[in-house]
Amino acid sequence: MRVIGAIERVPPPSVDEFAERFVGPERPVVLAGAIDQWEARSRWTAAGLRARLQGVTTSFKVSPSHRHPDFRATSLAETFAVEAGTFDELFDRVTGSQAARYLLTGSEEFLLRRAETGELERNPKLARLLDDIEIPPFVPLERLRSSWFWISGAGVRTWLHYDNNGCHNLNAQVSGAKRVLLFEPDQLPRLYPFEFGGENPAYNCCRVDVESPDLDAFPEFGGVECWSGEVEAGDLLFVPANWIHTFAHVGDWNVNVNFWWCPRRPRETVVSIRQAILDEAAARGELTEPEREEFARRERLALGARAGR
Repeated sequence: MRVIGAIERVPPPSVDEFAERFVGPERPVVLAGAIDQWEARSRWTAAGLRARLQGVTTSFKVSPSHRHPDFRATSLAETFAVEAGTFDELFDRVTGSQAARYLLTGSEEFLLRRAETGELERNPKLARLLDDIEIPPFVPLERLRSSWFWISGAGVRTWLHYDNNGCHNLNAQVSGAKRVLLFEPDQLPRLYPFEFGGENPAYNCCRVDVESPDLDAFPEFGGVECWSGEVEAGDLLFVPANWIHTFAHVGDWNVNVNFWWCPRRPRETVVSIRQAILDEAAARGELTEPEREEFARRERLALGARAGR
């Protein structure tokens, strides 16, 4: 793996400039200090959120290590383990001696999501927090799909993956900091995504462990290229649709809110072509063995054709 450059870091531009310079060409960027005006920047400390969410039930991810998910775990049950509890218990975990084992994501607690009626639905458990944030002006409200809530302690590593919703992503770093690696969509064949039909259903995740890559098993990873950057408290990170990414959570207390919105003109990439095949297979429901083999063949063809093989 070779880092070919740093993700550009700029002061917040105008909405039109952001669309022209970054969204249109699908170019990642860090908007420095773009959310410094949010009330959440001062209110969402560990003590502040504990007081406001005291006794509220939730669930959170539990890993045998600092990797989330940990595909080196002994079973899929261990890889995808979730613990039910309260926010008080979550805060105890992510500020404790094994903080990196625990992670809250929008899979457990969304903030906003687009309902089937087309209206934006609020999570009633977290509605009290919404006055502390703003939907960034860079996000077209009519195309906003969802907004997620994230909490973690120091040391978490999110496994290399792409977002399978086909959306652009603005990630707001409310507290703490993260280091990020971003890979362009055409790098996917050399990142070895979990194959359709295999035991592991997380097809948007890659088999390579970026912290300890096995180049004997995954030789093409040695030639892959990526961009690196750091997101500090108050920043917005733009991750274009279909880009593959991994984060290292380096703050002692990390809180994020991200905003996904649908591209106006989705770009055809190896990621989008492959994901369309996977979505079609999922929509079919229970597949016969010949059908599974056919979808697996199409997936391999999509990856191979885009890789020039």
